[in-house]
Amino acid sequence: MAQTDRLHSFRIRASQADLAAWERAAANADMNRTSWLRSLAADAAAGTRHPGILADEIRALRRELSACGNNLNQIAHRLNSGSRADPEAALDRLGNLMGEVSDFLHDAHAPKRKGGSRTRRQRQ
Repeated sequence: MAQTDRLHSFRIRASQADLAAWERAAANADMNRTSWLRSLAADAAAGTRHPGILADEIRALRRELSACGNNLNQIAHRLNSGSRADPEAALDRLGNLMGEVSDFLHDAHAPKRKGGSRTRRQRQ
């Protein structure tokens, strides 16, 4: 067995629901729970993940998605009332926003791999 410099340990109290959620998240990242928690702590210590900033970014994305939804509803209302509407710009913006959301979610959930690169998991 290889010798390690990991001589310290700590305990955290967690509910059954928290523990189950952490187990699922670790499994989704192809990691065990200890490695997954260690990677989260290492990312936070390195400044690569900021939970508060992440929450702010999610709120901003929700606002943008809501605005796009409102625009689509207005277009649908105009079209259903017999008025003319050009949905092309709104649909282009929605497509771009969907790409941004996809990229954001991938970056937020992608486990950090050896060497610092992030790889997208292949769908099976």
